[in-house]
Amino acid sequence: MSLKKLIEEITQPIVEDMGGIVAGDGTIQGHPSRKKVKKNKTNSMSGYKKLKEVQKTVTDKVFDKKRKSKEWTVIGHIKKRGKSYFHVRDEKTKKRFDVRLIEQKSKIKKTIGVFGGRFQPFHSGHLATYKWLAKQVDEAYITTSNIKKPPRHPMNFKEKVRHMVKVGIPKNRIVQEKTPYVADNLLKKFNSETTAVVYAFGTKDAGRLKGGTKKDGGKTYYQDYKKSKGDIRGFEEHGYFVTAPQFGNISGTKTREMLGSPKVSDKDKKNFFKKTFGYYDKGLYIMMTNKFKKLFEFFVHIFENSQIDSVETDDGPSMFSSLSSYTKRADIEAGRLGWELSDLLVNVDNYNSQDVSYYKDTQYPNGPVDNVSFGPAGINQPSAQNLSDYVGTELWNKWLDHIDMILKNQDYEYVDNMAKERNLTIKDSPKTAKQMDVEEPELTPKRDGDDQHDEYDIVKEVYSLTSNLERNGRELLLMGGAYGHMNHPFDDRELTFKVLMKIIELGLSGKLDREDNVTEKTDGQNLMISYKDGKLIAARNKGHIKNKGETALSIKDVEKKFKGRGAIRNAFVYAMRDLSKAVGALSKKQQDKIFGNGSKFMSLEVMWPASENVVNYDITELLFHGAIEYDDSGRPIGQAKDSARMLQGMIKQVNQHIQKHYKISKPNFVKVPKHQDFGKMKKRFHGRLSKLQSQFALKDNDTLGLYHQRFWEEFIFNAAKQFKYKIPANVLKRLTMRWAFFDKSFSIRDMKATIKNDKFLDWSLNTEKLDHARMVKENMKPFEELFFEVGAEIMKNMDGWLAVNPAKSVQNMRKKLKSAISDVRSGGDLKKLNKLKVQLDRLNAIGGFDAIVPTEGLVFKYNGNIYKFTGAFAPINQITGLMFF
Repeated sequence: MSLKKLIEEITQPIVEDMGGIVAGDGTIQGHPSRKKVKKNKTNSMSGYKKLKEVQKTVTDKVFDKKRKSKEWTVIGHIKKRGKSYFHVRDEKTKKRFDVRLIEQKSKIKKTIGVFGGRFQPFHSGHLATYKWLAKQVDEAYITTSNIKKPPRHPMNFKEKVRHMVKVGIPKNRIVQEKTPYVADNLLKKFNSETTAVVYAFGTKDAGRLKGGTKKDGGKTYYQDYKKSKGDIRGFEEHGYFVTAPQFGNISGTKTREMLGSPKVSDKDKKNFFKKTFGYYDKGLYIMMTNKFKKLFEFFVHIFENSQIDSVETDDGPSMFSSLSSYTKRADIEAGRLGWELSDLLVNVDNYNSQDVSYYKDTQYPNGPVDNVSFGPAGINQPSAQNLSDYVGTELWNKWLDHIDMILKNQDYEYVDNMAKERNLTIKDSPKTAKQMDVEEPELTPKRDGDDQHDEYDIVKEVYSLTSNLERNGRELLLMGGAYGHMNHPFDDRELTFKVLMKIIELGLSGKLDREDNVTEKTDGQNLMISYKDGKLIAARNKGHIKNKGETALSIKDVEKKFKGRGAIRNAFVYAMRDLSKAVGALSKKQQDKIFGNGSKFMSLEVMWPASENVVNYDITELLFHGAIEYDDSGRPIGQAKDSARMLQGMIKQVNQHIQKHYKISKPNFVKVPKHQDFGKMKKRFHGRLSKLQSQFALKDNDTLGLYHQRFWEEFIFNAAKQFKYKIPANVLKRLTMRWAFFDKSFSIRDMKATIKNDKFLDWSLNTEKLDHARMVKENMKPFEELFFEVGAEIMKNMDGWLAVNPAKSVQNMRKKLKSAISDVRSGGDLKKLNKLKVQLDRLNAIGGFDAIVPTEGLVFKYNGNIYKFTGAFAPINQITGLMFF
C-alpha cells in the first residue's frame, strides 16, 4: 500500500466524524448545502490542542503494521507543510505521542519482462508484443523450450533462435526454459531482492495466470502487475503478469497452415513468408515448410471414446477412426436436417498436432494418460479402457502422483493433507480386492507350442504381489533383530534424482504423511516375536525364522542368551514374560490372525531406561512396528497390514496392555509441520542435489546407482588415459561392476588375460587391494550429509516426541556426546580419533549441538516403500559407540 493510500484509509473515519474533508485553504468541505466553515486553528476537532514536536518517525509499512495489530490506536491527524502527522496511543504503555510517516523506498532497481511461448513459429504478432513489452519494463526477454516432438513441436530451440534473430530479436534476449512461463534459467543471473519479473500474455492467453490470496490471507506468488504498481516485490516473493494488446490478426495456426498445407502454392508460401516475417532466407524457408507440411500428412485416430460390442460400458459414444470419417459422418447428419457444415467442433490444427508417437515412444507421464481410471473399471472382463486395476494405498499414490504432475508448474498447493479422502479411498480396498479375485480369470498352466490354446481362448498368467521379492522386500525392512536395516533415501540406489527431490520437498512442506502416518523412530532394543503352538517365541537372526520359527528362542532361551548382561538381560526377559501373558490372553483366532502359528513375526521396540542407547525416553514400553510373513526358507513373502495397531488394540481390549514391567503400545504417530522457510530451504537443497546430479551430466530420471557407476567409470577411464591405454568398453564395464557393485565374476585371472597394458594392469591389481567399501561410502557421502541436514531441518521444529521430558533428554544426549569426545581424545587411539573427526564433521555440517532432538528420527512411506530421516542422531550414535567398540 502506498503512503498516500495509507493516509487516506486512516484519516477517512476521522474526517467523516468531522462532517467533511479538509481543503487546501484550511476549510472543511462537506455536504453542498453547508457553508464553508473556517478550520479551528487549535485543531480541537482532530484531537489536537497544538502540534508538538514529532516524537517518532517511521515508515508507512511499520506504521500500518502497528495500526492493524492494534498496538497503536490513531487518535487524530493533521497535515503541516505538506507532511502528515498522526497522534497515536500506545495500547501497551497508554502513552500518547506524535508520529510522522516517511514512505519506504522500493528496493526494486530493475524490472524484467518475460514473453514466453511455444513459438511454432515466431511471427509478426509475437514481434509486436515483444516490442510493446520492452517499453513497459527495463529489459524484455523471450523464453521458449527445446521440446522437439513433431508435429506439435516441430522446431527445436536452436531453430527457433535462428528465425527470431532474423526477425529482429537480439540473440542474448532469447532464453531456453523447461517451461516458458517459469523463467528459472533467466532469473539466475539477477538479484532476487532488487529485480521484479513480469510475464506478458496475449489476449487469447489472458487468464493463464491469476492473482489471488491464499487460505491464510497472504498473496499467491503471481499478481496482476498493473494492480500492484507502487508495491512491487522481488521475483523471489512475487511474479507479475500483464496482458498485452492484440496486434494484427495473424496466428500460429494460420502461419502453419500457409507454410505447410499442400493446397497453398510455393509462390504464395514465399510471399506469405516475406510479408509475415519481414525477411527471406532460403534455408529457414525450406526448414519451416518441410516441418509444417508434416502436420498435414499424419493419419491420426481419435482415442477419446470407444465402445465394446455386447458389453455394457459407461465410457461414451463409439470412436471415429479418423478426422475424415468424423467429418463425413457429421456431413451426413447435417444433410438429414437440411443443413450444411459451417465448421467442425474439432479444432483441425490441434487435431493434426497430436503426438502420434503415443503408442511407440511417448509413455505416461510424458504422453497421454492410458487409463480412464487408475482403479478397477467396474466390469469383469479385460477392457481397453482401463490398463491398471490398482486398489487401496497403491491407487491413492498413483492418483497423487498424477495430480502432482498436473500442478507442478502451477501456483497451487494442497489445502489440507487429505487424510479423510485417503481413508475413504483405502477403506473398502480389501473388499474391492476380494471382488477382483472373484472376477479374475482362473490361473492356467504355462503352455508352449501349438497346443497352448487347445482348451482356453484367453491365456493369462497372474503373479502375486510378492513374486518380485527383490524390490518389494525393501518395504518390509525393519531395524535390528532378525530383519536387517531400514533405508535412508540415499541408501536406495534405485531412487531417481527426481524422486529424491520430491522426498525432500514433501519433508520440508510437512506432507510426509500423504501415504501413511509418520511415526517416530525410537532408539530402543529391537526384538521380533511370534506365537506358535500356544507359546511365545523370539527371533534374533534369520535362522530363527525358518520353518515357522522351528529354532526360535523360548523365554528360557532368551534368559540363557542374555545371562550376565545386567540391564539388557532384564529388558528382554521381562519383555518376553509380559508379552507371553498379554498375547496368551487373546483367542486362538486372534493369535493366528497376527502370527500365523509361527509364519509371521512381529517387530517391536523394547524401551527400558536402564539399557538406553543414546536417547533417554524415561519410559518402560513395548512399541509394535509391524508383522512380516515368511516362507519356510526365512524369506519375506508379505506384510500384515495394520498388524501393529491391531495387536495393540486386541491386547488393550482384553485389558492386558499394562503388564508388570511394561506398557504395551502402538507406534508414536507424529505431525510434521511445514518448514517456516520452506521456499528458501527447498531452493537450497534442490541446488545442492542438482550440483551432484550435474557432476556426471545425469538426468532427473537417472538413479543414484547410475551416479555411483559413473563415478567409477570416470575413475577407471582417467587411470587408463594416464597410462595411454585405450580401454575397451567391456573391460571398463567389468572393472566397474567388480569394484563399484562387488561383482567378482571378472576375476584376477580374467584381468591378467584381458588387459593388454602392463602399467594399467599393475594399477588395476593395486586398486584391487584398496578398501572398495570405504570408497563407495566416501563417494556417497555428499548425499548422506545432504539428507542428514534435511532430516535435522525437518525435526528441529517438531514436538510430540515419545520422551517424557524432551529438554532433559536433549541435555542428556549432549552430556553423553561430550563424554564420548573426551574419552576418545584421551585414549589416543588413532583409528578412533579419525572416526571421531569424520563424525564430528558430519554433525557440524548439519547444525552441531543445535540440531540434536530427543529421538532417533522419523519413519515414513513413499511410493509403498519405507524410509527414514535421522538428522543428528546418526553421527551422535557413531561417536558415543566409540566408547564401547
